[in-house]
Amino acid sequence: MHILHAVYHDDAPPDLRELKSVQVLRQVWVQQYWHDEAGQPCWRAAKSTRDRTSRRATGKRNTGKTSADGRPDPASARVPWSTMEIVTPHDPEARYSQKVTAAGQRDWIGYRDHQTETCDELGPHIIVQVLTRPAPQQDIDALDDIHHQLTRQGFQPLEHVVDGGYVTPDSIHHAALTWGIPLLGPVRDDPQAAQRPGFTKEDFHIDWDNRTLTCPNGITSPPWKPALGDGHPRLSVLFPRKACRECEDRLKCTGNVEGKGRHILLLPEPQQKFQSQVRKDQKTSNWQRRCAIRAGCEATVSETVHAHGLRHCRYRGLAKTHVQHVLTAAGTNIVRLSDCIPPGTTPTSPPRPPSHFKRLCQRLPT
Repeated sequence: MHILHAVYHDDAPPDLRELKSVQVLRQVWVQQYWHDEAGQPCWRAAKSTRDRTSRRATGKRNTGKTSADGRPDPASARVPWSTMEIVTPHDPEARYSQKVTAAGQRDWIGYRDHQTETCDELGPHIIVQVLTRPAPQQDIDALDDIHHQLTRQGFQPLEHVVDGGYVTPDSIHHAALTWGIPLLGPVRDDPQAAQRPGFTKEDFHIDWDNRTLTCPNGITSPPWKPALGDGHPRLSVLFPRKACRECEDRLKCTGNVEGKGRHILLLPEPQQKFQSQVRKDQKTSNWQRRCAIRAGCEATVSETVHAHGLRHCRYRGLAKTHVQHVLTAAGTNIVRLSDCIPPGTTPTSPPRPPSHFKRLCQRLPT
């Protein structure tokens, strides 16, 4: 604090304030401390909720309440979202993130790497596009930039096979409408299906012309109303309470015991049709065989991480880290192409057998 007061004093040389190290110190100070009414520095509290795109524009969460003199309310003086918070002075652009995987929660500070590779059955799989983004940015938020680069490289309109982190009805519709790229990947099942084993949203008949929904027992809802869900347009359908109370399937349909009517949120028509169709298709063996072509991509992640040290940042800043990611992908391609024997050519040595992990991925059905 004394250093910052001295640097920003009227008698201090103005050039000192422009030093990058001073700017980092000032930002870290503002992000971690605030002054109370007595002028004493106080720690800011930790974030009360997880970082989500829809919450960053909310004043209560983002900036906190302020009093007449501009000081933050102690109850809302919290550190900023992880997209803004500087967590290490050695790399001011590195950010903290966490991801829940099958092996448990993984925490790291740095960046997030997205790789796109070919998946032809014949020939080696080549990494054709690399995207580096800040660690807190979710996979689906990078999809538009990935498709923009793939289009510039001439890969349109090849089908893009991705995992569930990149797929929503909105992303399927946007990729097809904006880039002309068919997106293939699993759409998340109804999160409330386990609580309502009787009827899911797909069991209801949608009348788009009359803006109503009909349940499997023949009850038709009043016209739906526009609503917002997580910041996106939605259609709110509420069935009459009286009709649901008298229904013998009420408990396994509504999932509540208060006698309330069934409430369903629909997506806009194009996205809702995508969601219903994909949820239906992904349970078929034909869809699972098509999506199984992506199973070997986890071997690429394992190869770049363990053989080429992808998760060890050798540079500082997003731009230079991206260069490292590109060079890592290029090195991986060189290794793969060196094992590729042209047709009609006799190899000088036996080809390198695939790793145990790669063979396991290729045997998995999905």
